[in-house]
Amino acid sequence: YLLICVFIIFLWLFLPTFTLVIFLIVATYHFGKEDVLYNTSQNFFKFLLLGSPIILAPLSFHFEETLNIFKILYIENQNFINALFFFEEKNIFTILLIIFLVIGWYYSGYENATQFFLEKAGIIILNFTCHPLIAFTIYFCFLHSIRHSFKLSSELNEKDFKKGFREFLNKALPLTLITAILFIVCVIFLTNYYVLSEAIYKVIFIGLASLTFPHILLEYLIEKNER
Repeated sequence: YLLICVFIIFLWLFLPTFTLVIFLIVATYHFGKEDVLYNTSQNFFKFLLLGSPIILAPLSFHFEETLNIFKILYIENQNFINALFFFEEKNIFTILLIIFLVIGWYYSGYENATQFFLEKAGIIILNFTCHPLIAFTIYFCFLHSIRHSFKLSSELNEKDFKKGFREFLNKALPLTLITAILFIVCVIFLTNYYVLSEAIYKVIFIGLASLTFPHILLEYLIEKNER
């Protein structure tokens, strides 16, 4: 697990554009799978549709700010940047967002469509009114992570959610503290070379990418073993 984390960090430093694109695809799949369809059959493209608003919304509503974040993350490939500008000028990000929302609703699997629309409307409003980093942080901490934590708590103790949640906290707290300490140490170290805001962006997104890949791989192996 840790070796994969380190590998992703080095891969980002040497091939930032390639790693960013792969990370966005993997993250979109992960958000679509975890946030909507826990009990559905595996379908990669369906999950991409359902998770796509998380990636498309900031590009649709705050393109310049999102592009600046990409540049801070060492994205300097001019062909990639030109492609992003072309999509933005033609409103392709917004068109794709609307199309994927419609198709995503059709494939969502929700018995009550109201839940789907409320969640996606919240994501759209967040990204329309807030800076991309703030919008993503609110979504990740207060929707995605909370939902995932409740799911894990239920799995730890199917009969008593409170006991399962306490067990989850006991298991998660040490790792959370270690992660927080590493975050602070990395930010302090990078402030020797970058301004504080750039150091925070680098640690958040490159660090998140390094954790996302082994996290998804571990979930895949667990599900495969259960089957």
